[in-house]
Amino acid sequence: MLKKLKQFNRALRNKQKKLKLRYYCQRFDKAPQTTVPLRDIKSLALLRWDNKLGDAIMSGLLIQMLQRYRPDIQVSVITPSFCASWFEQSTQCNIIPCGKRGVKTARAFSQYRGQFDAVVELGTSFDFKELLALHELGAAYNIGFNKESHPIFNVCLPHDHVHFKDRYLAVAKLFCDVPDSADIPLIPYSTSTIVDPKTTTVAINLFGSSKYRQFSKTEAYKLLNLWLRDFPQDTLYLIPVPGKIEFLKELVTELENPRVQLLSETPSLAFSLQLLSQVDLCVTPDTSVVHMASALNTPILAIYADDPRNFQEWHPLSDKAEVVFNPPAKGRNDRVYVHDFEWSELKQKRESLLSSH
Repeated sequence: MLKKLKQFNRALRNKQKKLKLRYYCQRFDKAPQTTVPLRDIKSLALLRWDNKLGDAIMSGLLIQMLQRYRPDIQVSVITPSFCASWFEQSTQCNIIPCGKRGVKTARAFSQYRGQFDAVVELGTSFDFKELLALHELGAAYNIGFNKESHPIFNVCLPHDHVHFKDRYLAVAKLFCDVPDSADIPLIPYSTSTIVDPKTTTVAINLFGSSKYRQFSKTEAYKLLNLWLRDFPQDTLYLIPVPGKIEFLKELVTELENPRVQLLSETPSLAFSLQLLSQVDLCVTPDTSVVHMASALNTPILAIYADDPRNFQEWHPLSDKAEVVFNPPAKGRNDRVYVHDFEWSELKQKRESLLSSH
């Protein structure tokens, strides 16, 4: 009964969002007025107000390319504080702090109206909040993906740029000649050794961005026990995550096994990179960790939802990667938890990735 009620509420919210978008489109979905050729712009802003680290990591490619090949274009990122730190350290670009994604924050963007020649917003879906934000920013060019039906986007990328890395490189090519491939810019991190090189070392991240992509204590305990049982040569290093340190400390205490370690109780992206740069394998359901590991050339065993479009957009970029998919949801408004997979499949793919160890 409770599950059906949640499904009903989710369906109702989705319907309300569609109605709001229709209303906002009538008011604000208008083509911008342009006075300068696209390639001649001098200021560009990335609208990265969702505060998602995976997007922040990938969008660094665009910033890096423009800094290298079009230094005459001032690049700014509109983002809350969490991702602002990543942008500042990885690209040293101009940061415009903002509140959380919402109507109030969107209306506040009116203070920047006309300051940017172009705004980049490459999300696949589109919400009335993004529409209001673009309207308030008032740029001459709004660059998007799959937005041909929205006049406010007067520059749309070709549909074959599905992965977000391809999208950001495609935007860079609107303004300059860039290589077909580029390394993801990372923040500085320590190279001092923190893992035991005498064992097979595995970094494990138990948390994705939503509650359905996070392991519960029970399921995390079960996963780690199976790993310890079947791979006695492995040492497991838990990646510290903000808000989850007590969870991880309790997990380590309950397992009582020296082969499960939490090396730091202070989460930081620099520490995560330090750990990921040294281990033999990374296991994660989170795309931001997937892309950090990809940039470091660390083998990845990723857990993805059964969402083909999402996988096309955010799949691992490394050749040294294996993926376990959760089963499909039964209904359109159903959800599947991250722990819903067969251990035998995860085990086989771990063996495939680390067959030489």
